[in-house]
Amino acid sequence: MKKVLAKSLASIYQGFIWLWWMSYWKFPSRVKRIPARVISIGNITWGGTGKTPLVIRLARDLMDTGKKVAVLTRGYGHDEIQELRESLPGVPVVVHRDRAKAAALAVRSFGSEILLLDDGFQHLRLHRDLDIVAINATLPFGPGGLIPLGTLREPLEHLSRAHAFILTKSNLGSKNLHWIRQKLLSIKPHAPIYEAFYKAVDLKDLIRNESVPFVRIAGKELAVISGIEDPFSFEKTVEHLGAKIVFAARFNDHHAYTAGEIAHFINRCRKIGVGCVVTTQKDVYRLKPLLEQKDVLKQNPDFRFLVLRVEVTIDDEENLLRRCLNP
Repeated sequence: MKKVLAKSLASIYQGFIWLWWMSYWKFPSRVKRIPARVISIGNITWGGTGKTPLVIRLARDLMDTGKKVAVLTRGYGHDEIQELRESLPGVPVVVHRDRAKAAALAVRSFGSEILLLDDGFQHLRLHRDLDIVAINATLPFGPGGLIPLGTLREPLEHLSRAHAFILTKSNLGSKNLHWIRQKLLSIKPHAPIYEAFYKAVDLKDLIRNESVPFVRIAGKELAVISGIEDPFSFEKTVEHLGAKIVFAARFNDHHAYTAGEIAHFINRCRKIGVGCVVTTQKDVYRLKPLLEQKDVLKQNPDFRFLVLRVEVTIDDEENLLRRCLNP
């Protein structure tokens, strides 16, 4: 019964998607043009592609060319906005549901020359000069098809709108790369396809604010906690550092943790003899204020909450940057 209902809802959703797309195709005057180069970094699935590190990397590289860069985001999660702002000092991060208004503001207020449209593939109201779609190599098109059967925001054939693709988490999903490339090229022949590799670069004690060498967790039993769309890629990265995960607490993307949940989590860790936890950079902004406010760790002084920070490397990045810069 649930599957039948999900299929019906997916069909209705597809109808809305078609009407939405046609409304821009039939009336191109609805698309707003801005006197700056607009680069969209989006996806076709609901979350989990690792867009934020990608946006950060491209913003830094484009800034290094001497261009004035701004990031435009709708701001689905407060954590992503904080991560962007802390990782990109000097880069305006403009938050607005209407990205066309955000773009106009960035040009007017900051003189921005390049606008990075975060999660913009479905935001057709703003003209973009380069449409990049990120595909998670570990789970490229999600399970089950369109929402709510699966996580697809649009039918796969809509990828023909994209100008380029980046296969994210390629080091974790290497076995899928060949068939993903074949699928993408069947939809968009001759499209440039890049690979992005996510590498752990830093491990920091959340409360003590000190760096912890990776060797400290190698061979150690620990727990992980995350409220992200793709916890499995995060957990694989922790395991690649040599740690053994004996307990994984997985919450929904952007989950607002409660003091009760954290207390329960720590108690569960205690029961299984674990005194060390690793979480993601994205989760820091939701976990740290809670831990400090509720004094949870003062009751567990030897308990360690570690934050894993990752950075992205893109193959043939010079070629990608040329496409970003050149009309």
